[in-house]
Amino acid sequence: MIPYIQLQAVAAAAARRAGEHVLANLHRRHDANMAVKSDVKHKLDVEAQEIATQTILDAYPDHTLLGEETCDMPLPDSEYRWVVDPIDGTINFFHGSPWWCCSVAVCHRNETVAAAVFAPEWGRLFQATADGPATCNGEVIHASDCDTTDLAIFLTGASGISKGDSPLPYFTTISKHCQRVRINGAAALDMCMVAAGKAEGYFEPGIYLWDLCASELIVKRAGGCCTRIREHGHYKFSFLATNAPLHPFYRAHIDPLINTQK
Repeated sequence: MIPYIQLQAVAAAAARRAGEHVLANLHRRHDANMAVKSDVKHKLDVEAQEIATQTILDAYPDHTLLGEETCDMPLPDSEYRWVVDPIDGTINFFHGSPWWCCSVAVCHRNETVAAAVFAPEWGRLFQATADGPATCNGEVIHASDCDTTDLAIFLTGASGISKGDSPLPYFTTISKHCQRVRINGAAALDMCMVAAGKAEGYFEPGIYLWDLCASELIVKRAGGCCTRIREHGHYKFSFLATNAPLHPFYRAHIDPLINTQK
């Protein structure tokens, strides 16, 4: 088995190189292949994924890779699978917001063992391995110990499971049971805020594996809790990440909403 620290170094290099390429091309923010109300398909997404992929395959040419931009391609068999989101928060990036990141994780036999999330415009690199602490720029981070919902900050993307679903029931339920709800628009980075104790929770009724895979490990290694509440097919999940004290409470209130979905 490859040491986790070696895999983490490659994950960090892939996320950083992809992010630095995007950062060097901020003048191309509007260089999209497609821009519609619900999504932006950006040329830099494709370029950044190619850079991350090359970094990974240079180190481990026999590993497989699942990327947001190539998710419809069949995956060869391998003990190791890398999961890449080249720009998480593409709509933010398109509009000039700095709240976006590059996310890279590696799974060994379906267990995530190393992860990196790089936020280029913030200069923050979050990392974790399955046998080590979560860090930000080399400093150990911890989820908060807040045990009252009255003082909890909760993050969400406020999107439905499918295009026809309203986010309102989720938003309404969460907003009743926290101090404030915030919508930032980059799932992986939002979850890193939970890991760093800057927020108590994150929930999304429909989120893809490449959005959550790296940050899920980072939250867990920071002492938080994560649950893939329901799988919807094609790498999509209902997902909850919180600090440890509040996880049972939020899970109990969110589960009934998810169970009403088809």
